[in-house]
Amino acid sequence: MAAKRTRAVEPVPVAPRVVEMSPLSLRADVALKSLNDEARTVELVFSTGAAVQRYDWMSGTRYLEILSLDPESVRIDRLNEGGPLLDSHSAWSVADQLGAVVPGSVNLTKKEARATVRFSKREAVEPVWQDVRDGIIRSVSVGYRVYKFEEIAGNGDKLPVRKATDWEPFEVSMVSMPADAGAKVRGEKPAGTNSCEIVTRTGEPPKKEPKMEDDPRSETIVETDPLAPPAGRTLAPAEPNERDEGADAERTRIQGILAACRAARLPQATADRLIQDKVSLVEAQSRVFKELAARDVDVPRGSSRGSDVRVTGDDPFIHVREGIENALLHRVRPKTGNDPKGFELADVGRQYRGMTMLRIAEAYLNQVGVRTTALGKMKIAGLALGLETRTAGMHTTSDFANLLADVANKTLRRAYEEAPQTWGPISRRTTLPDFKPVKRLQIGEAPALLEVGEHGEFTFGTIGEGKEQFQLATYGRRFAITRKALVNDDTDAFSRVPTLFGRAARNLESDLVWQQITTNPLMGDGVALFATGHNNLSATSDAISVAAIGAGRAGMRVQKGVDLVTLLNIFPLYLIVPAAKETIADQFVSTNLLASASSSVNPFAGRLQVIAEPRLDTGSLVSWYLAATPDQIDIIEYAYLEGEEGPMVESRVGFEIDGLEVKCREDFAAKVIDFRGLWKNPGA
Repeated sequence: MAAKRTRAVEPVPVAPRVVEMSPLSLRADVALKSLNDEARTVELVFSTGAAVQRYDWMSGTRYLEILSLDPESVRIDRLNEGGPLLDSHSAWSVADQLGAVVPGSVNLTKKEARATVRFSKREAVEPVWQDVRDGIIRSVSVGYRVYKFEEIAGNGDKLPVRKATDWEPFEVSMVSMPADAGAKVRGEKPAGTNSCEIVTRTGEPPKKEPKMEDDPRSETIVETDPLAPPAGRTLAPAEPNERDEGADAERTRIQGILAACRAARLPQATADRLIQDKVSLVEAQSRVFKELAARDVDVPRGSSRGSDVRVTGDDPFIHVREGIENALLHRVRPKTGNDPKGFELADVGRQYRGMTMLRIAEAYLNQVGVRTTALGKMKIAGLALGLETRTAGMHTTSDFANLLADVANKTLRRAYEEAPQTWGPISRRTTLPDFKPVKRLQIGEAPALLEVGEHGEFTFGTIGEGKEQFQLATYGRRFAITRKALVNDDTDAFSRVPTLFGRAARNLESDLVWQQITTNPLMGDGVALFATGHNNLSATSDAISVAAIGAGRAGMRVQKGVDLVTLLNIFPLYLIVPAAKETIADQFVSTNLLASASSSVNPFAGRLQVIAEPRLDTGSLVSWYLAATPDQIDIIEYAYLEGEEGPMVESRVGFEIDGLEVKCREDFAAKVIDFRGLWKNPGA
């Protein structure tokens, strides 16, 4: 069914807020066809109004940024009056200026923003100009500030969209790798930032861009896709009929799909299939973006003038950060045939491979605009970790420290996930919202159904219940990544220590779970877990044998419910033994033994699974247990704090420690919920 054209309705803004916004940059390439050797000028495209993925360092979230190309939204005066052309965003001295923007050359159209830059004739600039002429230096980064965003929250797995309706380009830089001029300062009110108003709008997609002065309109169409390039439509004063509306909507859909596929360099067959399958424009653009994400390539932004101009997507600094993180993870634990769960070296991390930690820190500082030429090793390490200041009252970014914390966290989590645990088959996982004591009910069986005669009455029955109570507890320790470790290139500080902490967290969980077995705690009825009163403790001490296990199975079969009447008919599936009895247990359940007589047949062969746990050896080297499964009856329940499953890592730049303090914390609890699913024999 054709989409119906509606008149633009101003969406209702909610919850406006003001944040401190660092300068940003956008990547572009020079247009070699526009190069003028005599005038030493070249043209570049620094925005097409298309969506660019960015990272909000304050909130730790990603979003899509759209720069409005409406002349009323762009403050071009500063750049248009001869803004500087810099070397890698550096503004430390006049020697860093390579040239300037040609006054009056900034040009905004409905589809793109262009500017022409002129290179200086200084001898020091000549090598850069020659590399630009030869096509060696192609990367350009345009610095700008955003003063106002209109934000639309993302639905589901879609990223939120922030449309800059008040922004100002202020400098252009030639760079070897496009860098983000922002994210330099973190804090309550970082230096070098500006106030940016973010207006959140709900329930409405962003409007199409206002028309240029030479393109009057009588009506604005609401764009249904927040990622579509800004554009408008001129309509005749007469109200169109439904047939015209349907034709316009279909034409818009087809043109949008073709444009998206061309921009993403997808084959024409892909566009044809999307059109023939009647895929909506929004869905088609979503599929294009997913395809680009799968290929891990930048979205090329074509230009109507000069096919060699492109503006590439994504916040450039995301690639720098991800590249360093990938290289460090690969260094800590490379993916090999012997360790398939290691970290594979990606393309973004190859340039940092083989660098020492100090060289990586120095490269990072250079990317965020910190000149390190005259700095010593300890100074560089201190700046990278956020321990040092560059100028009075101005701290450098602590993002590098956060990056190291992320590496430590991923290393820790990988080690945590791989550490062995044996209690999984007899336990059930849950999460708790807080640290308050929680009660678990042993819900009894439904009462027996009674015969109801003709005109008889259905009577009420009661369900009994028992109670077990437990609550979360917090466990944790700290470790440090010091400035000396950075200078000394101490790999253990970034790999071995987090790995040990990850295993320690896993071992803690196992300790707490198996303590529920080895300490024989009191249950909610005041009776020990294994007791004759619970009918789950053998009266004799026996070695593992057909007779002894048969007695245990029979005892579990006749366990009664909370009402003390209903037979539960529980049967064991697991034979739990200390490490000292593992071989004997394996022999007992093996199906490889041939019996010469019926009396020698082991009816449990192949029907019981052995769980060998060394923590049981500390209590007894001979005791063994039978266990049912949580599908039959609750046995052990373990819980994490909701939203924080497993160990969590927090970090801060140390005051007492000369480096980065990393805290590993875990909120965990375990409790036996019902004794009926377990049987113990003291062993012999």
